[in-house]
Amino acid sequence: MTGNELDELRELTDPGSRVKQPAKEDDVDELETAIVEALEAINQRGKAKTLSVRDERLAAVIYGLEATGEIETVGASLQSALGRDVDDSVDRSELLRLALRVGLQEAAPEVIETAKSAQIRHMTDQF
Repeated sequence: MTGNELDELRELTDPGSRVKQPAKEDDVDELETAIVEALEAINQRGKAKTLSVRDERLAAVIYGLEATGEIETVGASLQSALGRDVDDSVDRSELLRLALRVGLQEAAPEVIETAKSAQIRHMTDQF
């Protein structure tokens, strides 16, 4: 969990926040509920955490980045784009996770915000 996510969690758990109040039916987003349910299924029932993508061109790009040692450079750029601390030990899986997050942040930032809310809701439900 990043510092920003921890700050958001702290903010939401302060007295008077929406976490302390029962959620109204209209306040709960359908996507947020689906994400919370998926998190529970992953954690409790063993739903797969692994996703796969079948894309010849993308695979070639990733293999090329690995072969030339540029995967760390691209990974650092993606980490920067997400406001994260730069870590030079980026592997293929981490690069793909970062790229997907950057893509969602750029193209559908509301999905990322909903996912953050779902993560917080899931964590508070577990408490």
